Amino acid sequence: MSWVMLSLRQAALKQRISNLEMKSVQIQQRIDDLASFGNNIADGVVTYSEAATCPSSLFGTQMDFMANSSGVAYQSAQIKTDAYLQQMQALQNATNGQYNYASTSTNAQFANPEQAYLLFNEIYKQELKEYTQEITAQMNEEEKQLQSEKTRIETQLKAAQTELENVQQQVDTNIKNDAIKLA
Repeated sequence: MSWVMLSLRQAALKQRISNLEMKSVQIQQRIDDLASFGNNIADGVVTYSEAATCPSSLFGTQMDFMANSSGVAYQSAQIKTDAYLQQMQALQNATNGQYNYASTSTNAQFANPEQAYLLFNEIYKQELKEYTQEITAQMNEEEKQLQSEKTRIETQLKAAQTELENVQQQVDTNIKNDAIKLA
């Protein structure tokens, strides 16, 4: 009657294989969702069509990105622009205006607000890019961990499938051996 015990083991292995396959599918779905999210934020701006195609599992994360990215970039750009303008003004004051004559850079002369606005916009774009890179780096780290977990699960899945095949063969053999033979 050992085939009865083997049949129970066979059922347990089938359940384990099913669970491992489900985990593998869930991990792959998360990886795909992260890739979609990464494509949406790659340029630092999320358009309406990108927001509409965002995976539901990362919708909140994408909304947070949309809410935070502009504010973070704006605040940092404002601070850096002000610091740069103060530094340039101090340089002008220290050289009694001679720096304007020696400098060939058009960005060094901020006599009018348009030039300061252009500087702010460039710094803003750079800060937005840096914020996006920071979020992307976090996503890449999560994706690496998910890939590692998926590889571990796939290894366990292969082992369970191999064991299931062996148990099925043993069940078949035991049933044949235990069968009543009529003469």
